[in-house]
Amino acid sequence: MFRYLGSFSQSFTLALMLWPFVSLLLTLPIVAFVYHRNHRLSFTSAFSAYVAVLYALGLVAFTMYPMPDDPTLFCATHNLAPQLDILRFIQDAQTGLYGVLQLVMNVVLFMPLGFMLCRWAGWRFWVTSAFALGCSIFIETSQLTGIWGIYPCAYRQFDVDDMLTNTLGAMLGYACALLYTKLVPKKAKQLTGTNTRPGFVHRMVSMCIDFLLIALVYVPLSILYIFLFYLVFKSTGDGHYVWLSLTVEPRVLDYMTWITAALSFLLFEVWIPWRHHGQTLGCRYTHMTIETRDRSRGQRIAFYAIRTLFFGVIFGGLATNHPIWGWTLLALLIFWLVKKCMPWDLVPGTDPQTPPTSPQPQVSTLPEPNLQR
Repeated sequence: MFRYLGSFSQSFTLALMLWPFVSLLLTLPIVAFVYHRNHRLSFTSAFSAYVAVLYALGLVAFTMYPMPDDPTLFCATHNLAPQLDILRFIQDAQTGLYGVLQLVMNVVLFMPLGFMLCRWAGWRFWVTSAFALGCSIFIETSQLTGIWGIYPCAYRQFDVDDMLTNTLGAMLGYACALLYTKLVPKKAKQLTGTNTRPGFVHRMVSMCIDFLLIALVYVPLSILYIFLFYLVFKSTGDGHYVWLSLTVEPRVLDYMTWITAALSFLLFEVWIPWRHHGQTLGCRYTHMTIETRDRSRGQRIAFYAIRTLFFGVIFGGLATNHPIWGWTLLALLIFWLVKKCMPWDLVPGTDPQTPPTSPQPQVSTLPEPNLQR
């Protein structure tokens, strides 16, 4: 058994190494969708998203890696023909413990997929089974084609029995999900309206969505600046560039990029929420507002000034790969754990409402934004 599992050790290590970098990209859309659908995020939902991402990475690592280090030598000495005998698993099971474990592991590998598609996605049995079969066919075909030509030959055997055992595993996982649902029924989590007391994670998810939108604006514009600059300006050979009578240095591109990034940041983090009841685009998608109480004009200016300072440091640190963004986030997290609010939430308001003292979200219906003013 240890010998069999040992053949997957490199893949498991690879999954663990990739997890910190890939998990955020894969988990954020899931968490954002949960907020969009349910208006809040429970611990169970967050843990489910974590497990789903971990499983996806592990499935790729277990089925695609490791590849042989020397492609030329391996392809010259190996010829892995497809295994198309649908009853071959009977002979494999008779070879001993290794053959039995191979069949069992192929079943177990897809059981989480069937469980998740039933319990979390709510798919029907036949849809889940067809999807699992399709995933298995894709994996086996990827192995047969050397991941669609990336590797010069098939480095693992295409086995039709793997498709059967994988699909069987998804079916068993689906059955386990049905049994679990009978024991632990799913709770209705959907809320309506806008969350006026969002938690720390809710705020951070909205911030990530906003920062992504900001990057989608200023990065393409910066690339356009660079392209036009080198298209119009001609090099003088001494580190300067000239167009007509205008002579500049390439560092002007850095200034233009920073100005574009700053304007994009102010657009998404100040102007939009100011005009739309404290809702950035990320907030609107996750159904929250950053303004937890009514404030006068002067109080709102102070509120946005403090928030812009903190978020500006985080955004600038991320843009320049400076560690200050991490320290700022840590400081905000500690502040939240102590005060149950953000520093800018302490700005007084015109209503008697106090900053949130519990993590339980409160939902209200905000008026539609007046786009004509």
